[in-house]
Amino acid sequence: MADSHREGVARLDLQTGVGTRLREQRLAREVSLRDTAVGAGISPGHLSDIENGNSHASLPVLLRLCRALHLPIADLLPRLGGQRIRETAVIADAPGAERLSHPELELRVDRVVMAAGDDRVETVDSDDDVFVFVVAGSCRVVVGAVPYDLDQRDSLDIERAAEIRIQGLTGATILLIRAGRR
Repeated sequence: MADSHREGVARLDLQTGVGTRLREQRLAREVSLRDTAVGAGISPGHLSDIENGNSHASLPVLLRLCRALHLPIADLLPRLGGQRIRETAVIADAPGAERLSHPELELRVDRVVMAAGDDRVETVDSDDDVFVFVVAGSCRVVVGAVPYDLDQRDSLDIERAAEIRIQGLTGATILLIRAGRR
């Protein structure tokens, strides 16, 4: 019963989200509700119901609405095919760590900036593997008791380590990429 309720809520959220996005796109293009409906071969009342989240549109209707508005369908569907763009510099001046990837992604990308002599311990989740890439400078990565000296553009792929120690040999900018094992 709870799964059925969640599916109903998710469907309603999608229905409302698509309707809201459709209205936003139509208004941004300064096209009337009537002209859009006629262009898509549906009634203005049906389009109004879709935009207000009171009715869902079938895929063929959504495609016709998109054609009428000269709009890619990915722009209507939340998180399905739309672009998310985040721009950041990989090289930074201030020591520390910063998350570069979106927090909802399973792939975690952190930029770590280290001064010469800095020492950092990274705890690794049991299901994660870590890929280390040195953008600039040099560092030592210690996995277990084994040290690996890495220079600019070197990388290290680490599987099943509970902890990784990173030591700045010179000033270094490092990308730590973590992903769950399949």
